Amino acid sequence: MIHHTLCEVLPAKEAELDAFLTGKFKKFWSRSSGVVRYHVYGDKLANKLERVIMVEVGSFRDYDMIIDLDERKVLHDELLTLATNVTSRILEPIE
Repeated sequence: MIHHTLCEVLPAKEAELDAFLTGKFKKFWSRSSGVVRYHVYGDKLANKLERVIMVEVGSFRDYDMIIDLDERKVLHDELLTLATNVTSRILEPIE
């Protein structure tokens, strides 16, 4: 399963957001049990500056345990200070 997050970069926060997503946020997800892959993408086609974070997790059980962690909640709050219109969804491969 994939945890997919889309967010818009706040004005003048691009470098700070990218450092956060490739630093603290990546370290947290990468060391979490069950996480297989972590990637951050910049959207080149959007008319606004956006970032897409994709975290592949082995199972819903692992994901539920990660989501409940206090550290994840703190990092999510920090993300909200650097980005706007943050939306997340869970994707499950069909094939």
